[in-house]
Amino acid sequence: MQELITPPDWSREKIVADVAHDYGVSEEMLSHSKTRVNFGDTPIEVAKRALTNLQVKVVDETSSLMAMRDAIKNLEPDSDDFRRKIDDLSWEYAASLKTIDMANLSQLVVRRANLIDVLDMAVNEGLSVQSSLPDGKRRRNEALIHNIFFPMRKDSDEVSDHDVWLLSEEYHYYDYIASDKPLSQIKWDGGQNLFDADIDEEVSKMLAKISDENSAGRPDIALFHEEGSVVIVEFKSPGVSLDEHVGDLTEYATMLAAKSNGRLKKFYGYLIGDTVNPIRLQGYNKLPGANGFFNTSDIKEPTSQVAIGQLYSELIFYKDVVDRSRKRIDVYRERLKLPKN
Repeated sequence: MQELITPPDWSREKIVADVAHDYGVSEEMLSHSKTRVNFGDTPIEVAKRALTNLQVKVVDETSSLMAMRDAIKNLEPDSDDFRRKIDDLSWEYAASLKTIDMANLSQLVVRRANLIDVLDMAVNEGLSVQSSLPDGKRRRNEALIHNIFFPMRKDSDEVSDHDVWLLSEEYHYYDYIASDKPLSQIKWDGGQNLFDADIDEEVSKMLAKISDENSAGRPDIALFHEEGSVVIVEFKSPGVSLDEHVGDLTEYATMLAAKSNGRLKKFYGYLIGDTVNPIRLQGYNKLPGANGFFNTSDIKEPTSQVAIGQLYSELIFYKDVVDRSRKRIDVYRERLKLPKN
């Protein structure tokens, strides 16, 4: 009966390859979890068995790790077999960590790969939700892209599940991240307000002069580090030319520096979109190996022209963000011996 319902072109090699590509379960993981590929199996059946087996091993080996802690506590350094026991426990500990690390890393790779695909489709207006937006579609596209990186109108005190790693892995671990939140609510060391109380009003006035669309009065995403550095991220809808908004980053950085009472001095600004007119860019250089541009400039107090900080800014394309993210994922895929996209 099995032979009658099995496709004639069934191949174990193809099933193993599909399981690795679609579900992040490599052949090494199949072997480690003692998962057999039976004749007639589909990729989803094999993946389910492998992940179930891995979960059981993770639970068993987590219990084993806890038992090892007790074993370590009971070691006697002056006994003849002390060093042999240390060696044995070390090998056992390493083997247990391999299973846990393998399962967690596999899930991370698949999740991030899926998220990159969502971003790619959102940028190219390929999501189903984007086909049913008759009015204000351009602004809606920007909001969808924004939420992929970090939920709008939230901060890192409210949510820990975000994906600013798409921009840079190190930004994922900044001390505080605000996404379209009032700047006056941001706290610094000891719970003190980081900015002067009137900052939101002042930024709103500034942005109202730039564009009615930006009158909300705060950066799309702002990341703060206790050393006094800030990352400002501004998303632009597909079709909006980035050269029309290069001044936004400078104005943001100037306002944040002036209203932070000297706490913030180093600024990194990112303007992200898919269109730019290089002829209109002054003082920007081409990014090596990418389609974007970068610039470094002093931030000056508007009246006295005294330098109050420095801004490094990049104009980058969504395509490059997607490509960079995929390359970082490929590092994990290589470790798990998974095929690259």
